[in-house]
Amino acid sequence: MTKIYVPLPKKKYTDFYLEQNIDGFFLGIEKFSINFNSYVKEEDLKDTIDYIKNNNKEVYISFNKLFLQKDVDKITKLLLKINELNVDGVIFCDAAIYEIVKENGLNINLIIDSYHVINNYKTFDFWLKKGVKKGILSTEITINEMIEINNKSDMKFGSYLYGYLNMITSSRSLISNYFKHKKITEYNNKLLMEVNDEKYPIVEENDETNIFSSKVLNGIKYFPELIENNIDFIILNDYLLDPIKFYNVIEAFTAIRRNYADKEFLNKLDEVVKLNTEYDTYDAFLNKKTIYKVK
Repeated sequence: MTKIYVPLPKKKYTDFYLEQNIDGFFLGIEKFSINFNSYVKEEDLKDTIDYIKNNNKEVYISFNKLFLQKDVDKITKLLLKINELNVDGVIFCDAAIYEIVKENGLNINLIIDSYHVINNYKTFDFWLKKGVKKGILSTEITINEMIEINNKSDMKFGSYLYGYLNMITSSRSLISNYFKHKKITEYNNKLLMEVNDEKYPIVEENDETNIFSSKVLNGIKYFPELIENNIDFIILNDYLLDPIKFYNVIEAFTAIRRNYADKEFLNKLDEVVKLNTEYDTYDAFLNKKTIYKVK
């Protein structure tokens, strides 16, 4: 059965989320991860992991930011520590993580998540040959393309099926640089950028800037197809969203696994997800091909 993973919420909600029939959590580590509502401090990592594992959930640590040369020693030290902990895997975006793990002979299961890059089975097969265990698909491909990739690649993989989608990542501090240029000293690191009446969240964090979709992905209608085709896992992302309402979203997705063939039930749960999302929802590219034409 297709697994469901969610980000670890703030501490006061953790026990609440542990009640859900999900399979595990993605952990964001302070200064080493981005786009999490809550981060685990490095010194609290072991206790947090042990607590989750004692509640029979899987744990994956996310290194989902871009790193600079000056960060290598700190990353290496942390990965050596993680190697001694009871984690199910490390998610990486920057290939430096892969190199550090291999160079130091660490026994860590790696999961590749390159945002917009992995959109074909050959990319998965490339990383599989290098020893990477799992992958996360680009959010710009359709459900049919996911199924095709699953049929052609031996790698286990998953896809985001709920939440704001990352559109643009920059290793520059775009918000603070803009206001510095304007000589404005007080501003928020989270803004809404308006383009053609669409409002896109833009967030500057840990020296990186990310711009997100103007709407929230709701892919619950497509979840049964992924289950039927044995896609390994899906990710529900709560970033920038209300934690209590997100709990209800999780509950809707977990309910699908109990009866994914019931169309009427699916439609009702789709409404539950929409009602518990404060912003407009959409299918993103799940049913719409991305086509670029060179003039």
